[in-house]
Amino acid sequence: MTIGCDRQITEERRRALAHYLTANVLAAEFICPQYRECRSSHAEKFYEGQLHHVGRFYDLRFDGLPLRVVIVGQEYGHAPSRVDSQARYDMILSSGLDCRFKAESGYEARNPHMRGTTNVLRLLFGVPLGTDHDSEFMMIDGERVQLFDGFALVNYLLCSAVANDDKARGMATPMMMKNCQAHFREAIRILEPSVIVVQGKTFWEWVSGAFDSVRQHADQVYRATLEPTQILVAVFTHPSSRFPHNWGANDRTPYLLETVAPSIASIREQLLGVR
Repeated sequence: MTIGCDRQITEERRRALAHYLTANVLAAEFICPQYRECRSSHAEKFYEGQLHHVGRFYDLRFDGLPLRVVIVGQEYGHAPSRVDSQARYDMILSSGLDCRFKAESGYEARNPHMRGTTNVLRLLFGVPLGTDHDSEFMMIDGERVQLFDGFALVNYLLCSAVANDDKARGMATPMMMKNCQAHFREAIRILEPSVIVVQGKTFWEWVSGAFDSVRQHADQVYRATLEPTQILVAVFTHPSSRFPHNWGANDRTPYLLETVAPSIASIREQLLGVR
């Protein structure tokens, strides 16, 4: 398939999202109006203002058909605080360019979360599963582009609540989940994804509440509406879940091959007419 990108539209989305986040979350200081409520709801460490990644080639077209991919995690999960959009973009691209799927001479391996992200992006973009770094690049309008520059990584939460020893993750409180929903909804409204992949079933209830409507389409797939956008949403376990529900350990776990892959194939067939 021929892959193109509406670069101008992507830049407009990036600017619109940055403008919203600068006005409502993180400018020179952390300015989220719900900060005091959220901070007081968690007694241990709290890292605020961790923003989103949007690739420069987000508005992809496959043979002219749009494929805008948003992957949703619950939160960043660790230090540092106050990570702006450019810093987050640089982090994600560094994981794509300066790390490898598995450790090689001179290169560190990606963590399970980003390995799972690599796997699902390959499936969505029609790149066979594998660990070869060269195959992580697509030709887009004649330019060689790494997979991580072709999607958006949008965490539901813009702050991370963790234990004082920094070892435990996912300690978000109900107050945090409630207060961040409006920020998440606005990010999705701006990005208008055609497909969302939720990495973790435990917070799907909160994510689903950000849409105007949601109905189940298949075992792992939902049809969501955020007017005027219609979105296919795949809801999986977290890539670093324990066996047999992990799909970020390598490129051949049972959950990846038997659950993630067929669900993504169904989404590609609906959006692009191919599996």
